[in-house]
Amino acid sequence: LLGYPAVPDPADTPGFEVRVQVLGRVAVTREDGRVREWGRAKARDLLALLAVHPAGLPREAAQEALFPDADPGVGERNFRVTLHALGQVLEEGARSGVFLERGDWLRLRPGPELHVDLAAAWAQLGQAAGTPGRLDALLALPPALADVDLEDVAREAERYAAALPEALAAEADVALALARPDRAALAAGRALSLDPAHEPAARALMRAQHALGRGAAAGRVYAALSAALADLGLKPLPETQALWQALSGARA
Repeated sequence: LLGYPAVPDPADTPGFEVRVQVLGRVAVTREDGRVREWGRAKARDLLALLAVHPAGLPREAAQEALFPDADPGVGERNFRVTLHALGQVLEEGARSGVFLERGDWLRLRPGPELHVDLAAAWAQLGQAAGTPGRLDALLALPPALADVDLEDVAREAERYAAALPEALAAEADVALALARPDRAALAAGRALSLDPAHEPAARALMRAQHALGRGAAAGRVYAALSAALADLGLKPLPETQALWQALSGARA
């Protein structure tokens, strides 16, 4: 009215924040730091499934993912109990449906009072390399998703595990271009701790160590990369070999 946004229904503003964590572990934490206890282990799995489907998914698909071998009636009953248990964990003290959309389509309802760490991580990963604050945010991210025995979560875990070192390597290249080898070494070193065979990160770290006057450290990076690739039946790309030859020649 009169150009002002509608006043939110008090029932839709529970007055407290809930943080959903699926990076590292699956947890629900209130803003007072209190970690919610799981009523059922399957509720934990359902939360992880919803977190990797931010747009939601059909109820039938979620039920099949959690109870693939159950008879239809048993699976429906078990899923209904699981969904209720998750609602209790997320929405204790709030109106049902504030954070968890139920029905034929299930999803976590995004909003200022519901924070999902995976969504925030993907937002950071999706930023352009060199965006102010991005490198520090990437360095603070957990290395992996929680270990949940669901195919959709496993696929998302693989995607995240590939994206994080790639983003860190890109930040290392930006830092080198800005003549910040110290920052480049931080980014590339973190990337290699996640994926020891990541060649772009190794090249960036070799350059950073060389720029910092640490020629021996650059050699150790190349040796570690070569060993990691050998474990995969591979060897460094010609670009990486040429870089090491150039850097080692500069040391001679």
